[in-house]
Amino acid sequence: MNTGKQKKLPWILLFFGIACISISAFFVKKAHVNGISVSFYRVFFATLFIFPFYIRVKTKDMNLIGICFSLLGGMFFAFELVFWNTAVILSNTTFPTLIVNLSSVWVGIGAMLLFREKLNRFHWAGNGIAILGVAIIIGFNNIIHMKIDTGFVFSIIASIFLALYLLSVKEVRQNNSTIQVVFFTFLGCTITLLICCIFTGSPLYGFSLSSWAYLLCLGLITQVGGYFSINYALGYIDSSTVSILTLLQPILTAVFAVIVLNESFTIYHIIGGALVLIGLLAALLFKDKVIT
Repeated sequence: MNTGKQKKLPWILLFFGIACISISAFFVKKAHVNGISVSFYRVFFATLFIFPFYIRVKTKDMNLIGICFSLLGGMFFAFELVFWNTAVILSNTTFPTLIVNLSSVWVGIGAMLLFREKLNRFHWAGNGIAILGVAIIIGFNNIIHMKIDTGFVFSIIASIFLALYLLSVKEVRQNNSTIQVVFFTFLGCTITLLICCIFTGSPLYGFSLSSWAYLLCLGLITQVGGYFSINYALGYIDSSTVSILTLLQPILTAVFAVIVLNESFTIYHIIGGALVLIGLLAALLFKDKVIT
């Protein structure tokens, strides 16, 4: 492979990964399976797929602390999937995808409290704009009278669990390979979701052939194709750029939802969604700016 192609490959895989994740809500909708069962098979198929690669390419064994934090991260990611998938089933495909990006707000707070990271006023201003956007989407009158859609509540909860996942694997990822962290995260996620399925009585079989096909697509296209492509890109493209470009995800999801699922949005949804993206974009772009 020549140098030009080597430089282009990470960018191609980054956009491919974003596209894979953007259509995940479509698979969830079409599977016609409850949120917990969908979540389980999404990571179960992904774990089965990457296990041979983990065995073959691992360079050194992870220490016990690294394994424990990866498994813990998997547990948090499991709950993020449950709440996000359920939100998609209860509402539409776009706004749970948009709101879960608020995890950056919770990650910022957690990083400040746990890792003593200093965040400038641009970061908090951007997050404030994003939260204002969420308020517009929900509707101020609905907030005042506590008439908030269950799907939105579940989306917010999903964003908190996603932040807990990111914080729990923050240090582990610096000392171990991506395949190691991802494998143990997926393993912890699969075990947690299996327990959730058993505890809640969520079905694990008896699905239609089309449902199995969509579940398999979730595991291989979204979980493996999406997350592995983005993780590969992170080895060649700085994390800030990757974080900013992943904000394309809810936009692509919205376009896909309008074209394929015939979903419609009000002007308030569009304005609120734009504010969320603008706020998060500002927080990412200026997070390292020094205030004098």
